[in-house]
Amino acid sequence: MNRKKSIVAIAAFLLCWISASLCAAEPGRLPFYEARKGEVRLYVLGALHLGKEGESLRQDIALALSRSSQLIMEVSSEEMPKAAWLMASRICQDACLRRQISPASFAKLNVLGPGAAIERMPAWTVSMLLAIADATKAGLSPQWGTEQQLIKVWGNRPTKGLETPEEQIEALASFEDNVQREMLEGYLALPEEKRVALTRTLYQLWQSGDADALFEWYQKMNEEEKLPSDTARKVDEKMIFSRNRRFVERLQPLLVPNKPVFVAVGALHLGGDQGVLALLRAQGFNITTR
Repeated sequence: MNRKKSIVAIAAFLLCWISASLCAAEPGRLPFYEARKGEVRLYVLGALHLGKEGESLRQDIALALSRSSQLIMEVSSEEMPKAAWLMASRICQDACLRRQISPASFAKLNVLGPGAAIERMPAWTVSMLLAIADATKAGLSPQWGTEQQLIKVWGNRPTKGLETPEEQIEALASFEDNVQREMLEGYLALPEEKRVALTRTLYQLWQSGDADALFEWYQKMNEEEKLPSDTARKVDEKMIFSRNRRFVERLQPLLVPNKPVFVAVGALHLGGDQGVLALLRAQGFNITTR
C-alpha cells in the first residue's frame, strides 16, 4: 500500500473511531442460543422490544431464521396490533390514576402530557408509557425492536405466538391497586437521568448477548425501585416466572424432528434458574451459545 492510500485508510479508521454515527456499527452479539434434543432443534433469541434506528440482525441469526420452519414469538405478528386496542379499552370511567398514586407522584408525570390526559389511565398503563418515554430519551424506538427486524427477514409468512395479547395485558391489569402503585411510584422515585441510564445499560447488556447478566439487571432494577419484597415476588412470578413456564409448555407441540424452529421471547425471560434456557435444559435440551 502506497503512502497516500495508507493515510486515507488511517484517516477513515480515526473518523469511525471518533464518531461511530458516521460508520455502520457492527451488529450486536445478542442473547442467541441453539437448543437440541435428539432430532429436535430450536434457535432461541432474546428479544428487546425497542431498538436503535438502522440496527440489523447478525448475519448468522438471519441465516438461522431463514433455515427455520417456523417463527415463534411471544405474540404472533398477526395479533400484535390487537395489543394497542386492548390497552385503550382499559381506560377508566373516572380519574382512577389519582386514586392509585399520591399527588406528588402524579405531579411527576407531566413528562407524559397534561394531567387530564392520563388521569383516566390505570397505573400499569402509565408505567408502560413512562418506560417507553425513557427509552426514547435513550435513543430507542419500538419500530426498531427485535420482533420488527425478524418479521422483515421472515416476510409475509405466518408466525405463531406463545401467548395471546389478552394474556399479556391481563398479566399487568390484574395486579392489585397497591401493587400497581408501588411499581409506578418506585419507578418515579428514580431521577429521570438514572432511569434513562439504566435503560442504556439494559440495551448494552442485550447487545453483549449475556442472558444471565440481563436477568441480573432486572433484579437490580427491582432493588433500585425499592419495591417491597412481597410486591417484588408477585411481579417476578406473574410477569417473568409464570410466563417462562407458559412459553416452554406451549412450545412443546410446535417442535418437530428435523424441522428447526426459531423462537424469540423477551430477553429478560431467558436467564436465571427459572428462565427459559434453564427450563429447556431441565427437559433434556443441550443449550449452546451461538
